[in-house]
Amino acid sequence: MELGDLFVQFIERYRQVTVDADKVEMEKIGFCDLTLNQFYYLRGIQRNDRITLTELAQKLGVSKPSANAAITKLMKDGFVVRTQSDVDQRKFLLSLSEKGYQVFKHKQRVFEAFIKQIEKTTTENQQKTLTEAFRIMIECSPEKKE
Repeated sequence: MELGDLFVQFIERYRQVTVDADKVEMEKIGFCDLTLNQFYYLRGIQRNDRITLTELAQKLGVSKPSANAAITKLMKDGFVVRTQSDVDQRKFLLSLSEKGYQVFKHKQRVFEAFIKQIEKTTTENQQKTLTEAFRIMIECSPEKKE
């Protein structure tokens, strides 16, 4: 099997794991499913609490209109709140709502469970190989400009 085929197979397997975990979580706590793209927005806000839309778009490497559309949807779904800055009333700051924080934490748990499964079913040597492979993929990827 070629590298491209293996990579696609890995992504599909990972996606299935997250879909299955989301179904369980939805039954448990009733949150709607979140796309991977939406998760990246939540992660950007969680890492930079009280960030402006412009700053978030720059950090994620997307256009401001794209970020605005994604954030509008996340706000409508109750995952993100926008508040006016106390310092500069022209600025609006984004942060996670309690629902957004809970769904973000759920996605983090899914990621961690996936990694634990890999660690549980591979040898130390295989884990070193995977670590090196991920480092190579990161180094070969174009770096995001901030």
